[in-house]
Amino acid sequence: MKDHVRILTAADEGRYRVPRTVRDLIHIDRIWKDGIFLYGDRYSMTWSFSDINYSTAGDEERQDMFRGYCRILNGLDPQAETKITIWNRRLRQQELEQSVFMKERGDGLDRYRKEYNDMVLSSAAGSGGIVQEKYVTISIQKRNVEEAREYFTRTDGELSAALSSIGSGCAPVDAAGRLRLLHEVYRGEEQMCGFDIGEAARNGRDFRDFICPDGMGIRADHLKLGERFARVLFLKHYASYLSDSFIRQLTEICPGMMLSADIISIPTEDAVKEVENRLLGIETGIASWQKRQDRSRNFSALVPYDLELQRQETKEFLDDLTTRDQRMMMGLVTVLLTEDSMRELDSVTEQVISAGRSNMCQIAVLRFQQADGLSTVLPLGPVRIKAFRTLVTESLASLIPFRVREIMDPGGTYLGINAVSGNPVICSREKLMNQSAFLLGVPGSGKSFCAKQMILSTLLNTDDDILICDPEGEYRPLAEAAGDRASYIRISSHGDDRLDPMLIEGGYADGDPAVLKSEFILSLIERIENGPVGPRHRSVIDRCVALVYREAKRSRRVPTLTMLREMLMGQEEPEARETALSLELYTEGSLNIFGGESNVDLDKRMVVFDIHDLGENLKPAGLLVITDTMLNRVTRNWKAGRRTHVFIDEFHVVFSNEHSARFFSSAWRQFRKRNAFATAVTQNVESLLDSVEASTMLSNSEFLIMFSQAAADREKLAGLTGISDKQMKYISSGDPGTGLIRYGNALVPFVNHFPRDTSMYELMTTDPGEGHYPEKRIHAE
Repeated sequence: MKDHVRILTAADEGRYRVPRTVRDLIHIDRIWKDGIFLYGDRYSMTWSFSDINYSTAGDEERQDMFRGYCRILNGLDPQAETKITIWNRRLRQQELEQSVFMKERGDGLDRYRKEYNDMVLSSAAGSGGIVQEKYVTISIQKRNVEEAREYFTRTDGELSAALSSIGSGCAPVDAAGRLRLLHEVYRGEEQMCGFDIGEAARNGRDFRDFICPDGMGIRADHLKLGERFARVLFLKHYASYLSDSFIRQLTEICPGMMLSADIISIPTEDAVKEVENRLLGIETGIASWQKRQDRSRNFSALVPYDLELQRQETKEFLDDLTTRDQRMMMGLVTVLLTEDSMRELDSVTEQVISAGRSNMCQIAVLRFQQADGLSTVLPLGPVRIKAFRTLVTESLASLIPFRVREIMDPGGTYLGINAVSGNPVICSREKLMNQSAFLLGVPGSGKSFCAKQMILSTLLNTDDDILICDPEGEYRPLAEAAGDRASYIRISSHGDDRLDPMLIEGGYADGDPAVLKSEFILSLIERIENGPVGPRHRSVIDRCVALVYREAKRSRRVPTLTMLREMLMGQEEPEARETALSLELYTEGSLNIFGGESNVDLDKRMVVFDIHDLGENLKPAGLLVITDTMLNRVTRNWKAGRRTHVFIDEFHVVFSNEHSARFFSSAWRQFRKRNAFATAVTQNVESLLDSVEASTMLSNSEFLIMFSQAAADREKLAGLTGISDKQMKYISSGDPGTGLIRYGNALVPFVNHFPRDTSMYELMTTDPGEGHYPEKRIHAE
């Protein structure tokens, strides 16, 4: 085993050479564009890997993650050396400006963009501005770079499969990415100059000149990197029992920290032989001690405690290797701290050492080895510190690097802060395979506010169109803020706005558009009749719908619901006259808002359909007509290459009967196929989950925002989404703005405490006592 470790680390030692320049302290001999580095006769490559929700998972789920991580460690190549690195870096304002901030457009809405940018910046500052990145670096000895590249290509697939089994993922870091990482460690927040490998080679420039500090001062217990101070520590003594929260506690102390765990896996045969030899030596020592006691006629003497303890621990170690699928590992943990002053560095050092003591571990400062320690802790490959400790797989796995999943997508929508890390939660639905979304929560939990936040972000930061179905008349302030970009349509029995439910855009359906429109008309009549439609009525309606479109095409007229009623009146069947009588109130009577041609502007960038004044009995029918109108607009935008965002409130209403549910399920699929991001908002989760179609839509959606839920709804959602008991507290606390986001395969707890002293808050609040949310509706005379 010792020979095995010595062979793996021999290339790191080499002959000591006095460095003549600062770049000589960077132990990289050659680099390739795809990220392969050469030092000595060993090649290394680095992968970045994503975090998982280990801290917020339930006990059973955490055990599964822990066992999965153990399997990853057991699968490490004994011929290679693995380095797992956690880097706490400071989130700079420049990064936010480039990836998250909204750009000013000079369109009268820039004051909202400025408020948004200030809010995101404040959220990042409130979390300490720490972004945690995780890397795994693998080093292997090969004869040439072609063999190394072949090995790393194979390793990439194995590593991706292993990490995906526990919900993580990885991506290789190219040469530019690895150099940028080193540049930030060596030079801090200083901007890295443009680097091109080919150009540097043609000009004869050493790549290390782009990343090395202006000067490096090496002292007994610290380093000076340019104007900053750095110190390398190592885990000197391990506790007999190490908590899986130890690494999390260390990495939460400060930004400017890098922690690396170097791992060398020992082949099982060598490990068993080594432990058997060790046990044989202990048994020989005990036998010699007993012989001495026998010669002294001390026949009742007990074996000394220390010898008995060594025997017991060695037997347990051997049992782990032979029966419990454990591997022998050599582990080394190093920590790099960087600060702007020596006083700050000493303070942070004491905090790290104190965190070690609280976990029964000893963390010590490297003495006269700071330069070697720096080379060891960086995700490069070299290991120049010989302080390895023998561990089994489970002991090493307790240094698990996972904490909580972060979501910070460039150009996405700010939804609050991560309830665990405090970092901003910024989601971009473009990155998901399925962009459909659901917002679920009891009244007052914050779901409508969240919907408005998403709408406003889309309005300010994209050129996409926005369609909103507003059952409660609460989206008017957003339409007013958009000015002439928005059309606010109030559908009511005493209003002037009209919608034509018979209108069909080209491409309305995949097959015959009249078939889907017939399904929609059946749903509408079921709503009007407030009950199921019989089979004879269905046949008559289906026939007349087709006849109306045929006649409209022949006469070049716009098909309307009044034309359908006239067509029904002309049929011989009594069912046709009964259906026509049901439609009379909506075509000729006092509720003829859906009888004729549309007279509203449906071409504005934002269109809000307000059905607050329809009343509870008419709202379901109004919701169906509006959804069909939205489908027409989505189809037109799709053909023009524009994206549409569709928001539908009181979503559960459309699933109370069979035809309505079937039509809406079809429309939902059409939205997705036609580049529309559909968002459903509802407070009645139980009714939604009782519908097979709705449950299928919900389970197939990759974007789900859950606020506080009733007890019965929590149980159903837990079964549908896999929420653990520990995560359940985020949707059972009752605090507005607190919840869970399911984003792809990630489940992230968040808190959205939006600043109240902003113009954006006034636009989005649904509290009648705040902003200019209308307490009473005033109807036009």
